[in-house]
Amino acid sequence: MNGLHARLTRVERVRRVAYLIAAALSLTAHVFIISQQLTRADWMNAAAYTVGLLISAWVLIALTWLRWPTPRLNPLIVVAVTVSTTAEFVPLLHATAVPTSSYLSFLIMVALWFGLLPLRHAAPATVTALAAFTALCATRPTYDLGLLAYLACTTVIIGMASSFGQQITDFQQEAATFERASLTDPLTGLPNRRAMLDHLHHLHAQLLRGEHAGFTLVMLDLDHFKTVNDTRGHATGDAVLRALGPALRQQLRADAVLARWGGEEFLLLISCPGPQEARAVTDRLNGTPLRLPAPLPTVTFSAGAVLAHEADSVSGLLDLADRRLYAAKRAGRRQLRWDTPRDTRLTH
Repeated sequence: MNGLHARLTRVERVRRVAYLIAAALSLTAHVFIISQQLTRADWMNAAAYTVGLLISAWVLIALTWLRWPTPRLNPLIVVAVTVSTTAEFVPLLHATAVPTSSYLSFLIMVALWFGLLPLRHAAPATVTALAAFTALCATRPTYDLGLLAYLACTTVIIGMASSFGQQITDFQQEAATFERASLTDPLTGLPNRRAMLDHLHHLHAQLLRGEHAGFTLVMLDLDHFKTVNDTRGHATGDAVLRALGPALRQQLRADAVLARWGGEEFLLLISCPGPQEARAVTDRLNGTPLRLPAPLPTVTFSAGAVLAHEADSVSGLLDLADRRLYAAKRAGRRQLRWDTPRDTRLTH
């Protein structure tokens, strides 16, 4: 029912795996570099490599042990990379030239800024950093003007590509939010009529292909709900509707799907392949009063139930459930019916 949201969830899982791989590789590389420096007694950029080692280890701990979401790690990674790269550049103030490896370090830092920070923060930070790095290179006795021009062009390309990628991500997130809103009842937070219909058509198609064992539909309608609105006000009526979902959940299996069908009507979908199992589940609902949180009143409901094989189409199932619901109402309410006065078929 929420395909785009599921895709975004998969993207987050892929991003998490990528972070784990990158952190593991970074940790391995820093351990190797520091071990080589210890062997040669070469302390050039030792501070930068030590910071990188500690941050790589922390990222691994945060992802595997603390189970942090990847967005929470982004500021930490940005600060770490910025500090370690700056520590690498400080000794260059006394060097005669800036080595090519520092150009690569600068580009890696900029790429991470654009990848992990909002564009409004990454762009000015990059402009400032590029100006400072250019000044560092230009003030050395020897520098490569062509390499500086190449660096500036590459930085602009990284910024443009990252900006386009962020726009796509923002669009996908907004679309996922809109899709969730379009499939959710704003009052109760339950799936709405459209969401349930989509789900029903999907399950029914699976049933026809032999890919689903079967299901039960139950259409519920609150008894005397108009009286609640008339005597206690519409605010209380809305509160009753909001509390209905959690109250029903206490009577249902975890895999049951409950949706607001409209007004005080709700539709319940239970995966029950056979009539005996279906009756065992629905018997718990038959005549059950729903005790809502105080000061809300205790409510009852009438309901009509139907098995998936009792009609050839989704509309047929809904029509049959609706007729059985109104049979329950005519019979005195507060009950669940599996038949109508003209439908004496037994489902056991």
